[in-house]
Amino acid sequence: MGVLYFSPMLLGICLLLAIAVSATALRFMVPTEQGPGFWMAGCWSLIGGIGLFIGFILTHNPWLNVLGNAAQLAGEALFLLGIFRFMGRPLPWWTVPASAGVMALFNTHYWLYAGNSDFLMGVYSTIAGLLPAQAIWLLLSARQDSHTRPAQLLVAISLVIYSLATLLRGYLGYHGWWHDQPYTQPYQSFSYLLPYNFAIPALVMGFVGCTLMTTQRVLARSHRLAEQLQELATRDPLTGVLNRRAFHEHLQQELARAQRYGTPLCLAMLDLDHFKQLNDRLGHLGGDQALQRFAWVCEQQARSCDVFARIGGEEFVLLMPQTGTAEALRMLGRLQKALADERQHYQQQDYALAFSTGLAERSRDESADSLLKRADQALYAAKAAGRNRIEVWEAPLA
Repeated sequence: MGVLYFSPMLLGICLLLAIAVSATALRFMVPTEQGPGFWMAGCWSLIGGIGLFIGFILTHNPWLNVLGNAAQLAGEALFLLGIFRFMGRPLPWWTVPASAGVMALFNTHYWLYAGNSDFLMGVYSTIAGLLPAQAIWLLLSARQDSHTRPAQLLVAISLVIYSLATLLRGYLGYHGWWHDQPYTQPYQSFSYLLPYNFAIPALVMGFVGCTLMTTQRVLARSHRLAEQLQELATRDPLTGVLNRRAFHEHLQQELARAQRYGTPLCLAMLDLDHFKQLNDRLGHLGGDQALQRFAWVCEQQARSCDVFARIGGEEFVLLMPQTGTAEALRMLGRLQKALADERQHYQQQDYALAFSTGLAERSRDESADSLLKRADQALYAAKAAGRNRIEVWEAPLA
């Protein structure tokens, strides 16, 4: 029967040691994440407490027993503080000295006054079983982080199992003390085997959940970083609209789709009128604001299927899929009116925005460069004709 006791105990120690090593690795692999540092400290405190307890078994020094139990409870409290740190909540620091201190007092009383071992086990288990209550409530009630929510539930369930198994152990200890049951060898005691058979596996499962929470958060941040890099690669940093490279990709796609299905497609090149004079009068910051306001108005007027981009300086393009010349002219007219109705203001200076437009509708089997060139020629004609107007490209006479 001795094997029945020592085998679960040895297995439990090995599992805790594995958690401690894994928590240490996690701490150094993701040093910027909050939480793993506490899990590492808590696990090694648990291991240290067990080491002191083994020293007590070998030397029968009661102070090693007192310190070992206090260190184990302090480790559990530190581990749970890591959950609060990971969730970005205030840390209940008081749980560390409170749990270790209360246990040390009862443990000291036990040795000074020949106390009951079952009662002492009940005290230890009660403290250990109640410690996770705050963390369980936090994990179940916090819903703001959808990325880590599944792992949070796994940790909460694991802590519930750990807490129930530990409190049951405490109840059996109180029961034995109250009924003055005779001392039972640990390997013959169900209550002593409870934590090794149920509580420690639940703690392992909880740490796996903590690792998953960390991994899910790291992956979510990496995904957001990738989105930001994609944004930087495809967006104009000043106005936030598509840049030249991204627009050319859209143009190729929409042109191929229009040619495949035989649908119309119009391209308009827009250029802010007299922007250099405006920039000189308002200054560069004022000129930047003017570009931002123009881009904003254009995006408000554009349809969801349209593609609007800044291709350089004060020059923009508007691609209108499934749109013929007549409809494109009506849309550009609405844009002109919307811009004319808005009076712009910068540092006590009023100014108006107007733009010239060159419009071209795709022809059969036309390339993107050809369509851009025809729209640009129409834009040149609009400027030459007095600006603030729309010119449609027309084929030169033979």
